[in-house]
Amino acid sequence: MCIAADIWSVSWAGAGEPVTESVLSRASRVAQAVGRAPAVSIDQIERVPDAQTDSQTDLQTDPWTNPQDGRTTSSGSGATPPATPAAGTGDGKDDKGAVIESGSGRFTVVAMPAKALRPAPADGRTVRYTVELEGGVDIRAEDFATTVGTVLTDPRGWQAKDGVRFVNVSPADAAKGATVDLHIALASPDTTDKLCAPLETRGQVSCHNSGRVVLNLRRWVLGAEAYGSDVAQYRIYLVNHEVGHGIGHAHAYCGGKGKVAPVMMQQTYGLKGCTAWPWPTAKPA
Repeated sequence: MCIAADIWSVSWAGAGEPVTESVLSRASRVAQAVGRAPAVSIDQIERVPDAQTDSQTDLQTDPWTNPQDGRTTSSGSGATPPATPAAGTGDGKDDKGAVIESGSGRFTVVAMPAKALRPAPADGRTVRYTVELEGGVDIRAEDFATTVGTVLTDPRGWQAKDGVRFVNVSPADAAKGATVDLHIALASPDTTDKLCAPLETRGQVSCHNSGRVVLNLRRWVLGAEAYGSDVAQYRIYLVNHEVGHGIGHAHAYCGGKGKVAPVMMQQTYGLKGCTAWPWPTAKPA
């Protein structure tokens, strides 16, 4: 399956730090508008082959090489023990009040609370997913899983918009080698950079990369200017946007001043005159 290319480069994009549309992104938008954007594999979306940032290094461990119980396999070594999120306040911050920059690099598959899920559609393209949490990021696993499960099965979400059927893969089934289409993971900024490379995330933003939906802890904790102080609404947007890439959607753009921003717009970087909306389905009038 091929879709139109959506090439973009990332600059610093913290909350309150809108980023100007890059030349590449602008050129891609214009090309799409006139029907001349090149067709590329989905896995090439959001890739920046020439990316050079200080934060990008070769990942020594691949958290998804061996998903059993959330364990990872290090290069040249055996399986390491499962990562258990450390006890703390659950706010993703260190003892000085700053967002935790580096976690353990190891991920735990998180059990989905039954209360988080609405009944799945009877039919539709099945997308099997795990919810995974990096050790050492001080986020409560149940809270993270509840947010992801609630968003994915909300009637305003992709199941209604795209005809997909999200099915959660439990830790036990993941340990048995069950098929997983999307690994939805909350990762520290440093680990996000490694998992998203060659895309430049620079410790600031999130990505989808070859079946990995990597949600950056910095954005999860701080949100973005487009949503002001409403971090909960931003998290809904973040899950929907990155999962949207995972099921085949490229970026969209603001349709004009005062219009509702599409969920596949890079709302983290600013609204370009649109109004924020975190769902794939149309905003009620």
